[in-house]
Amino acid sequence: MNKPSARLTLFANMLLLALAPAWSTEGAPAAASTALSAPATSRTKKNSPHKIRIRKRPARSARKSPPARQTRPAVKIPEKAKEAPVAMPVPAGIEEVQLATTAPVGGPMAAVGSLTTLGTSLRDGEDSAETLAVLPDSEARALGLNTKDHLALLNGTSVRSRGDAAQAWLGWDPSLRLWAVARRGLQVVDLQSRFPEEEPAFVRGPRELSPRETVLKDSLLERAAQSAQAVLAQAPPLQVFVPAKQVLWIRFPDGLPNTVATGDILIGEVTMAVASDASLDFLCLPPRSTVWAKVLQSSVGEGTRALRLHFFKASLAGGHVIPISARLTDAAGEQPLLKVSPGGTLVLGEPVSLDPKRQHRGARILEPDARLRLELTEAITVTEPPQFYPAGAGLWIKTKDMETGRVFEVTHVISGRNAEKSGLRVGDILTAISGRATARMDFGEALAALYGAPGSLFKVTALKPDADKPVTFELKRGVFYKDGVETPVPLPFEKKQSLISPQAS
Repeated sequence: MNKPSARLTLFANMLLLALAPAWSTEGAPAAASTALSAPATSRTKKNSPHKIRIRKRPARSARKSPPARQTRPAVKIPEKAKEAPVAMPVPAGIEEVQLATTAPVGGPMAAVGSLTTLGTSLRDGEDSAETLAVLPDSEARALGLNTKDHLALLNGTSVRSRGDAAQAWLGWDPSLRLWAVARRGLQVVDLQSRFPEEEPAFVRGPRELSPRETVLKDSLLERAAQSAQAVLAQAPPLQVFVPAKQVLWIRFPDGLPNTVATGDILIGEVTMAVASDASLDFLCLPPRSTVWAKVLQSSVGEGTRALRLHFFKASLAGGHVIPISARLTDAAGEQPLLKVSPGGTLVLGEPVSLDPKRQHRGARILEPDARLRLELTEAITVTEPPQFYPAGAGLWIKTKDMETGRVFEVTHVISGRNAEKSGLRVGDILTAISGRATARMDFGEALAALYGAPGSLFKVTALKPDADKPVTFELKRGVFYKDGVETPVPLPFEKKQSLISPQAS
């Protein structure tokens, strides 16, 4: 090797040795520099008479890396979501349009996704949203949208783009109609969906009601009954005419004392009522009504007392006071001397006592159980509201005394009424009415128990002539049966029939 070549080689090796620490610090391949510097060093020691000092640079301190940015966790996208979007059937003549069911990563698709539930695909048109496809059996189809319609208004919101349509759809109340305005060709059409049908209410039986619901039901029924009574109370009074010669039976609850004199006012009680007509369905002068009589003349002679009475007023049980005009025609009772003359005079025997001091002190000339028969000398008019007239079950009775006590025998059964339908017949013996034994009743009490509010129920216990044990019947007041159908009996003022007084005692 010549000297210029040796000098160049030495210079190159020295340069490499001087740059080697810097390369290793900057990340250069240290192994390559070491490999290159090793032979150069050995050559330098042999060929160079001078020692070369290499000053090593101090190692650079490690730079602090900037804080890492906080990034949101990556959203895992399902494998199915990465696939191609679901394709919607497209009508013939239109290019294929797809509705994206999922939004692409990093891009919201709220408008498109919401319109998917509407069942249509839209694209931005000129100041409107153009319909590209409509799914069958969807809200858009129920609305009446067609392809190529330009939607301009949806649920009262102006639509100028697909996003406006999505916002209007999201704000729709499903309980209301869906309506829109669209441009279809050269026409503007008004579209409306069907009004949503209400689901049928769940119906439960009486056994499925809770205790609270039962109490509420009872209170509502009670209020309804009170309201019905109030309506009836406000009904205008109606008139029932009772002609002359109608008869009724009365009694004096305390009897008549022997001190009765001319001009006295006597008060009696009605025991056998007056019916509104021959059907005996309703009573216009019910039992337990009160009548007033004036003593026109009182005379005593040969152990008898003669009284001429005129009945001039009656207070109807549950009703008002009406004027009447009636006279005595007959009398019944176990009193030894008790009769009525053809002219209407009541003839009584004077009380007999061995003690002359007590002969005229509180003695009675008429017993409380005596019955007097009255006859109306003039027609009367009963003016009462509809709820006043008590109804019966279609039977009439008379008093009968037996060894077991007082009973009531059925004397008349009205055809087509509830008594006949239940099986009661003429000749049956009533031993109990509404749970009360007939032995403890008089005729007026028994008659009042048989009559009541139309449509009400009560029970009677009857003994058939050929039966050994009594049978209980449930009767209903104020109804009749035609072709097997139960129908309310018309009130007495709703029909015109001749009024015939029933004969009973």
